[in-house]
Amino acid sequence: MFKKILIAVDGSPITRKVLEIAAEQANAGKSDLHLIYVIETGWAEGDVARELAIRELEDEAKEFIGTIKKEISEMGTTVTTHIKRGHPGDLIVKTAETIGADLVILGSVGRSQIKRMIAGSVSTFVVNHSPVTTIIVKP
Repeated sequence: MFKKILIAVDGSPITRKVLEIAAEQANAGKSDLHLIYVIETGWAEGDVARELAIRELEDEAKEFIGTIKKEISEMGTTVTTHIKRGHPGDLIVKTAETIGADLVILGSVGRSQIKRMIAGSVSTFVVNHSPVTTIIVKP
């Protein structure tokens, strides 16, 4: 079984399904859970107004992650949270490596569907670069 699971969330509708699958995996192996929420910041460098927008996104992320953390804690499982700024795929992979995760779980369709068409998907990036087992949850 998996000892340390990294769950990537972004507040999109698929997040609930990602959490359900993560809970199943965690319960099967008494795993340590880590939640990561990455705020895409590449578009915001150097502009004060954009930096303010990112700070607002960070506040939303903290509130969202706090809600999820509370729900998971009520199930009797502890969770460590990570809110990061940057390229989501890259930071998910790096965080998995840093914490020593042996499983990564994320959704296939997130908040930035338009960006996905232009730049590629986060889930594809993670699958191609993750050094550990990765579960992609589809809607």
